[in-house]
Amino acid sequence: MTSPSEPPIARPSSFDEWLQAFKEQATFFTGLKLDVGAPRWQLADVLPVLPFIGAGVGLAAGLVFAIMRGLGPGWLAAVVAVGAAILFTRALHEDGLADTADGLGPHGLDADRRLEIMRDSRNGTFGMLALALSVLVKVACLASFSGATGLVVLIGAHALSRATIAYPLLAHSPVHADGLGSQAGKPTDNDVWLAIGIGADGTGILFQLFVDLDDLAVDRGVQRTDGLD
Repeated sequence: MTSPSEPPIARPSSFDEWLQAFKEQATFFTGLKLDVGAPRWQLADVLPVLPFIGAGVGLAAGLVFAIMRGLGPGWLAAVVAVGAAILFTRALHEDGLADTADGLGPHGLDADRRLEIMRDSRNGTFGMLALALSVLVKVACLASFSGATGLVVLIGAHALSRATIAYPLLAHSPVHADGLGSQAGKPTDNDVWLAIGIGADGTGILFQLFVDLDDLAVDRGVQRTDGLD
């Protein structure tokens, strides 16, 4: 995001500038308070950093899950890890989910009224139900995983979910001229698919590496068992 009072500059062109862009977006998308000053780039110009921010959030939540999984039952580890991810991101995505559910859930409303509801900071029935269901589904999915599997899944899921933020910026235009969407800018096709590609390929490589390491551990275990026999 950039300050609405300052025009955006050209997209990052060096490693230091991309690192600065990463810090800017990490400050917006997480609870980190990095000393970045006024934002220099619009989100649309730095989309490739999103999967890395997501991977960082997933790593933090995954480590919490793995530690708690080693200390207690899966459901407790899942609850704490989901709560940690919400805390790390300041409930930014949950707030958006609740607003969307409140706006789209009711029947018989015109578009202007739905948009008015979405901009209301108060949560209604549909928003609260959406939040509850979202948390329950996440906990249910994580509860059955081992610590290592949960760590890998959380890293991949968060990286890929942040990468897919890029597509709506390309496919849709902001409804309001004074909203955050209008400050994000309009990305190019290449940047959108680059961001999604980084998220998808990175997640695939991570999962494949995990499977290979797991297979290697199983093979070594079998070899040791055969040696004892």
